[in-house]
Formats: sequence, C-alpha cells, structure tokens
Amino acid sequence: MDNLWLLTEERPKPSVVLQIINMYCTDFADSVSVLGEIKIKPIIENGFFKFIYVVENLSVGKAHNIFIKTVSGNSSFLDFLLFKQPNAPTEGSSADNLIMAIEETKTSDDESRNTGVYQRGSKFVYITPYYRNVRLYMLYNEELEAREEKKPSDTSVFGTNILLTLGVTVVGKDTSRWFRPFGNLDELIQFKAAMRMPPAGNVPITIKKYDNRIEVSGRLAKPATAGNIGHDPNIGALSMISACIRKLGWTKDIVITMHGVTQQYVNRTHGKNKFLYICNILGMKLDGLNMPPQVAMPEFYWHYEQRSEKMADILLHLQTMYHGMYCVYENHAGCERGYFRSKRGQLITLPKKDSSGINNLYLPDVVLYDEPTDYVILVEGKMLSTLQLGIEEIENYDSIEQEYIYPAYGNVHIMRCVSIFGGNCLHIPHEKVLFYLANNGRIIINSNAPQCIRRAFAGTGVIYD
Repeated sequence: MDNLWLLTEERPKPSVVLQIINMYCTDFADSVSVLGEIKIKPIIENGFFKFIYVVENLSVGKAHNIFIKTVSGNSSFLDFLLFKQPNAPTEGSSADNLIMAIEETKTSDDESRNTGVYQRGSKFVYITPYYRNVRLYMLYNEELEAREEKKPSDTSVFGTNILLTLGVTVVGKDTSRWFRPFGNLDELIQFKAAMRMPPAGNVPITIKKYDNRIEVSGRLAKPATAGNIGHDPNIGALSMISACIRKLGWTKDIVITMHGVTQQYVNRTHGKNKFLYICNILGMKLDGLNMPPQVAMPEFYWHYEQRSEKMADILLHLQTMYHGMYCVYENHAGCERGYFRSKRGQLITLPKKDSSGINNLYLPDVVLYDEPTDYVILVEGKMLSTLQLGIEEIENYDSIEQEYIYPAYGNVHIMRCVSIFGGNCLHIPHEKVLFYLANNGRIIINSNAPQCIRRAFAGTGVIYD
C-alpha cells in the first residue's frame, strides 16, 4: 500500500496536517480516522535521527503511513507538497506522484491585505513548469480567536478571485459569498479599475488593454530608487494578475510599466531572480528593458534540507512536545513566525522592539516550557559553522525574559542554550550547546541537560556528553 509523504519547509503542526489530510480525503475519495491526540514524532533509531517524522493517531483508508520530511525550495516554494507513493520522493524525479501543493498562512485580511493575498501569489505561478497537473490549494489557518465575519476588502476579493480563476482551491475562508472566478478578461480589468487608488505618490497597479499588448503598472523596486526587484507584495500581485491574463486567453504581450527596475539589475540577476523566472514562464516584459533571451531556471523545484540550523531545533521541538513540555514561542529559520503563548493559553504577537521602543527584541528560535519542573529553555539554533555567533546571541535575551517570560510564567527556572546542526562531531562542541545533530543523524545531548530533556529522549539511544 502507498504512503503519504508530506514535504515542507515549515515546522509541521498537527492541526495543519489534519487539515491537509482532510483536504486530501475530500478531493481523492479517501477516508480519515482520528484515533487520539495527533502526534508528529521523529524516527530515532539507536541514537540516530532518520530525518523522517511519522504522524501517529491519524489513519487514512488508502495509505499505510503518513510521513513528513523537511525540504527547501530552490527558489519560490509552496509550504507543503503531498505525495502518494510507497517510498520517499526523490529530488527531481519525474516518476514521483505529487498530488497536492499547499500554501498555508495564518495572516488574515485584517492583519495584512497584501501579505494575505498578494505576497504568496507568485508561488502558484512558479510551480507550474515543474508540476503541471498538481492540485493547488491556499489554506487559511487562523490561530487567533475567530473574528466577526465582515465584508472583505477589495484587495482581498480581487486577489482571491484571481486564485480561483487560476484553479487554486481556497480552504479556511468562505468563498461562497464574496468571491468568484473572473469570467473573462474585461471583467478582470473592470474590477481592478473600480478599486480605490493608493495615496498620492505611490505607483498604482492598473491594467490597460491595447490591440497588441496589455500593460500592467506596478513598482517592483524597493526602495523606489533601488533599481532592484524587491517589493514582495507587488511581485506576487503582478505575477498573479499576469497569470490570470494568460489563463483568460490573452496570447499577446504583457508589459510591466512604472516598475523602477534598471537594466543593470536585470543583467546581473536574471539567472537567480524569482520574478524574472516568472516573466520567463508567462512571457512578460519589463517596459523599457531588454529581457534576457533565456532565463535558466533551477533544475529542481525542491531539495532535501541539509544546510539549515532548523533541522536541529525543529527536531528538539517536536521530540519534547509529547513528554510534558510545550512550545512557548517558535521562530524557526525560514518558517512562519509563531505567537508567544502565555501560561493561560493567550496568544500574543511579539513586537520587533523591546519596551524601550528603540532596541530590537531578540528572539530565540524556540522557547520550550516544562510544567512539571517549571523550567523554560530558550534555544538559539545555529549551524556548526556559526556556533560562536549563537553563543553571543543568547546573551541578548534579557528583554524577552523580563518583559514576557517572567510576567507570563512567574519565577521559573530559565536556561539559555544553543542547538547545532551540521558536521560530524563526536562530542558536544561547546558547553553552551544543549543539543547537537550531526549530518548523519547522530544526536548528542549535553550531559548537563535538565531532567525534562532527558525524559523526552529516554529510550532513543542518544549520546550524552
């Protein structure tokens, strides 16, 4: 029987995995049973992590197991890829059976109109040359308390209508009342023209149709005088709009105007810029610039992650979740930033500055709390090559401790430490390193580790040093 393989750059969450499996069962005529608390557990054998997580207490009728592996995109990458096959997917293999590609966000229309709709839109365009027949999904996963439903912004309606036109299934947001795919090109253009214009001085996004071209205006440079391609919301918006124009049957030129990009920037970066990749996919041009005749896109869409510090701190996070500990805060490298969780369960968005309003609020990659021993562990994740930087960074945690941890958790015991991934050390590389994961999966834990960490790894065969 086949297995389900979920590949992701994110720290996998049981609630999100359940949503994805429910989506799979709905669209692929399968059934799901929840047998208890859903657990995502690393496979550790004789002290070695196999770089695979297995989902427990979630059973699918037409699949044997649900496995999760950590990957990274070689450029723009959707958050989750779901394969159905016996063995793990192979990098670049055309024989693999990718059935779903999912982008997940907890950003609502209230929090950020551009981020919630536009900023992620280019990902749905970029995947198409690599996987042409995969089903695409936008999953809204709101963690905060439900808000009263109200009419969404025009930006939200416009962006969501484009996603629906492109064949993206929207989950977690009711699309029956406010949203529908565009029926034709004129409808798209008329809707955009009726939207409120931005403040004076900003470049508006407009769509103008001529006999031989469609012009879409929008600034790509950030800041405006940089000459680069760095305005992420507009990268997403212009990618989505252009893809929708093609979807609705336009075969002539699409020209991006008022973009602010220089010829020098295009010449220098055309082989490693996601928007120029998308220009290549859709046949778009930048007004006034000579586009490169051929943009060499990355050979593969994704690769298994072997170069990120998050490999160690996500492993530590997930292994401790089911042994009396829980996550207070997470900011794993390359993953969506989490909320700060108080002891009462309140979720708080941490600011960028401390209470002074001047100094940065330095944040660990993960903060773990063990209720039985009243112990809080602040973990800074680093690669072996950046160990010294991690040791220096944990000295900056005074503000998060004084302003958030002690007020929310009382007079707890606090440990500041570093987790390390990479290399092939046979011993803990520094006394401040709590947790070490070697390239071959060997796990070494500091012999001074608190009892809660020892409890979490009991019976796994890990080395203490």
